[in-house]
Amino acid sequence: METRLSEKEKELVAVAASVAAGCIPCTRYHVKAVQTAGATLDEVTGAVEVALRIKRGAAAVMEGVARTALGLNADSATAAAAGCGDRVSRLAAIAAAVAVNCTTSLERYVAIAVGTGIRGDEIRLVVGLAQMIRAKAAEKMDAASKADAAGAAADPPACGCGSSAC
Repeated sequence: METRLSEKEKELVAVAASVAAGCIPCTRYHVKAVQTAGATLDEVTGAVEVALRIKRGAAAVMEGVARTALGLNADSATAAAAGCGDRVSRLAAIAAAVAVNCTTSLERYVAIAVGTGIRGDEIRLVVGLAQMIRAKAAEKMDAASKADAAGAAADPPACGCGSSAC
């Protein structure tokens, strides 16, 4: 069965995954691509907002897990509810949840998507796209950290103590 996602929908999902993954080059690329695909400013802004809500929600979930593990009150950590009123928002929420590695959000938004008629092949496509973007973001982070580490090894510590730990 062929997926029903248009190029514009795919790019809106890619924008959400890029923002959630924190990949600046990916975000810039996919914002240009979605504009070329005919998305309006409101559509792109909506995808960005969904991604940011999911990212904040994932952070809140992890805050709750950490607080509970420490024996602290987890009540202050509540997941942010993403606005998932339309098809693209639901798909963007799934992509963002994958990009930030939040299984709680992923399970929630997949259930919402399935319950509103989004097919499994479309969800798999969105998950695959988000995984690819998350992997690209990780590659860029690895490259940047290796470059920073190489530069730090070549330069003496700023404090002058001679320790590589500074």
